[in-house]
Amino acid sequence: MPDKDLITELQAEIDRLKSELEKARVREKEIEESRRATLFMIEDLNISTSQVERAKKELEQTFDSISDPIFVHDSEFKVIRANKAYMDAAVMKFKEFIDRPYYEIFPKMEWPFKMCLKAQELQEEEEEEEEEEEFSCPITNRIFKIRFYPIKDVNGSYLYSIHILEDITAAKGAEQQIKGEMEITTHLLMIADATANTTDVDKLMKQVVHCCHEIMRCDVCLSYLYDEDSRVFQPCETFGLSHDLIPVFRTEPLDEKMEFVKDAMEGKEPAVISHSPFLHVSDSLAGESEKRRIGEAERMSGGELFSWLTDVNTIAVIPLIGKENYLGIIAGIYKTPKQFTDRDKKVMQGISHEVSTALEQARLYKEMVNKSMELSHKVETIQVMNQIDRSILSTLGADEILETVVRLISKAISCDRVTVGLVDNEKQGFIYKAGFGVTFISKGQFVPFKGTSAAEVVVKQGRIEHISNLTEVKGLLPLEDKFLKDGFLSHIRLPLIVKGEVAAVLSVGSKRPSAWTPEDLSTLEKIASQVGVALENSRLISDLEGLFMGTVKSLSSAIDAKSKWTAGHSERVTKYAVEIAKGMGFDEKALKDIELAGLLHDVGKIGTYETILDKPGKLTDEEVKLIRQHPVKGADILAHIKQLKHIIPAIKYHHEFYDGTGYPEGLKGEEIPLFARILTVADTVDAMGVDRPYRKGRSMEAITAELKRCSGTQFDSKVVEVFLGMKR
Repeated sequence: MPDKDLITELQAEIDRLKSELEKARVREKEIEESRRATLFMIEDLNISTSQVERAKKELEQTFDSISDPIFVHDSEFKVIRANKAYMDAAVMKFKEFIDRPYYEIFPKMEWPFKMCLKAQELQEEEEEEEEEEEFSCPITNRIFKIRFYPIKDVNGSYLYSIHILEDITAAKGAEQQIKGEMEITTHLLMIADATANTTDVDKLMKQVVHCCHEIMRCDVCLSYLYDEDSRVFQPCETFGLSHDLIPVFRTEPLDEKMEFVKDAMEGKEPAVISHSPFLHVSDSLAGESEKRRIGEAERMSGGELFSWLTDVNTIAVIPLIGKENYLGIIAGIYKTPKQFTDRDKKVMQGISHEVSTALEQARLYKEMVNKSMELSHKVETIQVMNQIDRSILSTLGADEILETVVRLISKAISCDRVTVGLVDNEKQGFIYKAGFGVTFISKGQFVPFKGTSAAEVVVKQGRIEHISNLTEVKGLLPLEDKFLKDGFLSHIRLPLIVKGEVAAVLSVGSKRPSAWTPEDLSTLEKIASQVGVALENSRLISDLEGLFMGTVKSLSSAIDAKSKWTAGHSERVTKYAVEIAKGMGFDEKALKDIELAGLLHDVGKIGTYETILDKPGKLTDEEVKLIRQHPVKGADILAHIKQLKHIIPAIKYHHEFYDGTGYPEGLKGEEIPLFARILTVADTVDAMGVDRPYRKGRSMEAITAELKRCSGTQFDSKVVEVFLGMKR
């Protein structure tokens, strides 16, 4: 029995061991399969790692092969990656600048790029777009277009930024070159236009000198016109010269015997003088004559040539020569070295030919006008001219100036009529402003440009028009035909110039043919010039007054615009106040003052809250108190403006009542300034007549009844009487 039990136990143990062995075999099999799977995974991982390494290497090679510098920085602007181009530009190895702010490395700056600073300021939820910024690097003398790409994580948090520095130096250079060529072409066309349409020599040379300064890229451009009597080149126009040197320039003519002047004139081509040892004439211009000029420059380097100018290195001289005589010189002054190309020479030669032709034509035209005037007689006195000057300078009003001039001209020269027509370019015509001797036209009458030759000759061309005998002119326009029918046989028309524009035309007529001499023309030119200056001064005064009133009206409108219920209020109050003032016989100055007071009477409301102005219901005591402060506030605001001190009482007291129950000081009766009493009526009339958030506007009948009811208590009865009289 014991043996059986032992056998049973042994058999059970054997079964258990068999079971354990079977499980071990299963586990062994599973482990083998896992081992194989792991080996496969390791093999795949090795392949992937190899591919990643290869891709990384290719990416790095691609990154480094890009010719434009590229770098990546973190949120603290520290460089975390950069390509070879960036390292070359920085002249540093990567390990030398890693974790350093990029603006300390390349490009060296005091602060990061604006786009980087902007990216930091934006909130995480805001979207940043790709941006560009141009940067001129002083170290490399290159211009870069900086592209900026912010990188964020999946949660939208800022990680780092990528910058690409595209070298656009060549493109910028080409752009500047094209722009320069366009500017030169534009100014050449401006010279061509001036020479084709201008016979006024001074105006022509002013335009030419300005354009030459831009075309030649010189520091200073000077022009001289040849005076045959003195045989010197007299200063004409300048551009780029400092104001303190202009008087010196005006008094320093050039002698025709100066070597460089002779060379330029005799050679009939542009000359370039380089002051040794700083500069030299470019090879393209260095012929025999240029070599002589170099020698001349060396001889004059001690300071004879333009000695009143400092730091003169190079002088480019453009001769102006007529068919028979010298006409003038244009000189470009350079303070730094300047190289001249064949193209530069051709451009200067073109300018020389164009301007020379125009100057000769202008001189011939002037000679023609002078010769046509030689048949007329001389009636000019210095005394009358002085009287005209004094009369012009004694007044600032344009109407008074013109009326005075037309009356005095007949004392300076013999004439039968004098008229002045203002140019109205908008309406394309003239407005007859002042004059005498004309029967078929009245002051204020409009004459269209197409009805007279004055528009083409005097206004558009800016020339003097002289007709010695209208009977000899074919195809007369309507105005000239009327002059002829009225017995006028000759006339002179001159432009009155204001700010470089023809503002009016002075026309002098005679019932005799060939009525004037060149001296008469000279007298009229002086008068026209003086009148132009006087008109310009008058216009300046008028413009200042207009600017002042415009500013006041803008301020008034801004105050009224604080509430839709007060829009236009000050303008309407001003209209009523001016009408009352006219009815009370105020003079022109007083009417201007009441107009200002009306426009500014509510200026103190500038600090009043719109909620109070727009409140539909009854105001609280505190709100009423705040509203009632506006007259005093208005007075305080204007107190520092000297020109408005005389209207401040009207503004401060326009809410005072005649019986003393008003505010701010409770003035009574005649204690209240008259202007304030007028404004009280005007203000109340408008306030009652317009809608308010708490009521509808009243009719004029209701307003009239209220004025009558409150006359002598709230209002001055005399002011009310005048207003009611106007409404009858």
